[in-house]
Amino acid sequence: MKVSVLVPVYNMEKYLGKCLQSLCEQTLSDIEILCINDGSTDASKTIIESFCLKDSRVKMIDKKNTGYGNSMNIGMDQAKGKYLAIVESDDFVEPDMMKKLYEKAEIHQLDVVKSSFYSYTDEDGIEENQYADLFNDLTMDEVFCPLHKSRLFIKMQTIWSALYNRNFLFENHIRFHETPGASYQDVSFAFQVYACAKRMMLIPDAFYHYRIDNVHSSVKAPDKVFCVCDELEKIESFIVERHRDVEQLRMIASRLGYRIMMETYHNLAEVFQYALFLKMTEYLRNYKKAGFIYEEMWEKEATETVEEILDDPKKYFMKTAKSFQDDRLMSDICLNQRIYTEAVLERILSSSRILIYGAGKLGTKFLGYLRESGYTDEKISFAVTSMQGNEPYVSGISVHPLEFYQKQKKEATVVLAVKGQSQFEIADRLERQGFSEVISLDHRIWKYLLKFGMVRHSRD
Repeated sequence: MKVSVLVPVYNMEKYLGKCLQSLCEQTLSDIEILCINDGSTDASKTIIESFCLKDSRVKMIDKKNTGYGNSMNIGMDQAKGKYLAIVESDDFVEPDMMKKLYEKAEIHQLDVVKSSFYSYTDEDGIEENQYADLFNDLTMDEVFCPLHKSRLFIKMQTIWSALYNRNFLFENHIRFHETPGASYQDVSFAFQVYACAKRMMLIPDAFYHYRIDNVHSSVKAPDKVFCVCDELEKIESFIVERHRDVEQLRMIASRLGYRIMMETYHNLAEVFQYALFLKMTEYLRNYKKAGFIYEEMWEKEATETVEEILDDPKKYFMKTAKSFQDDRLMSDICLNQRIYTEAVLERILSSSRILIYGAGKLGTKFLGYLRESGYTDEKISFAVTSMQGNEPYVSGISVHPLEFYQKQKKEATVVLAVKGQSQFEIADRLERQGFSEVISLDHRIWKYLLKFGMVRHSRD
């Protein structure tokens, strides 16, 4: 078997047929097409089965929904080809993609061969392809070691427009990060590939049509907000385990982390921007302290942005966050506000322990919501800055200064039930003290709770 094509599938009935048809029409015939069905609830499984009947090279791996990373690892384990390709189920490819990439890989004995791609849209029957000149500042059609071309690491992680030598992946223990959902796992995978590859080639040809008009592919759901941080932690673990090129890889990882976090921050729904911004500020502060920020790798504009953020985080946040933009620009976000708000509350209720920061009227209101939702009192506590002016118990729940909960800072979710103008400073302080999960109850959440009768109205 020359090439195994991995096609991860989850509820993609609208585009899946076009994707699989393009793979069945490949001019390189000695391939297998492994469709990993990740518990789809639409007609995706039926579509795969129909292709299996038409073409014996199409095979289905049917499994419960465990996420993108797990699906890809299962596909890698079951693949038989000398090379692996990845094709997302809402995209499609040119007929000669596998043949051209395979020939390059064989002739030059490559660990990885990577092509460019087209950004593809199909609106009202009008198809458009825009060539992505992704590698215009890198050497083409020559064998190189990625560690000698560190700019490659911070390019868009297009893991699907390539062939990977299967033995190379397994010998270097390169795997996908099995985090929930399907967000950013390509970041740590690409980083591992580039760090380990000795022989790689970029070619200017474009064979892959990357669909950018699929509204369901964007990463805006709240359970995916911190997936970028999970991937950066995965990269750090990989660097530590590697035991070589550590300083260079950490330098590269910091620049990559900045790019990914900034992109996510600007694309994120407003209700979650604040939480990610605090995480990003913490990362940037650590990068600067470690000496990983310098102009050659970061460019002047990037270093100036970092300095602007660290010099006055609150000012930068108020300048760039969607919450402070013209209301006319917020209409599309407002349409989805209920979905986002419900997800925030669900995230809080799924916590193993909740610290309500603020034992006043707002904190008491939120305590009532938690009780109405069935959350047990044993897992709830109040945290305050100082006990001065506070009672030791509120509605039967103990109240302690924040220092009392230091041992719980990794497991507890801190819910800020304080006036909006002081939330930024408090959240920043909590982050600095090591509390890993801090959620602000902003005016949108209170409005939602009041509207649906989850808390009682008051003059506050």
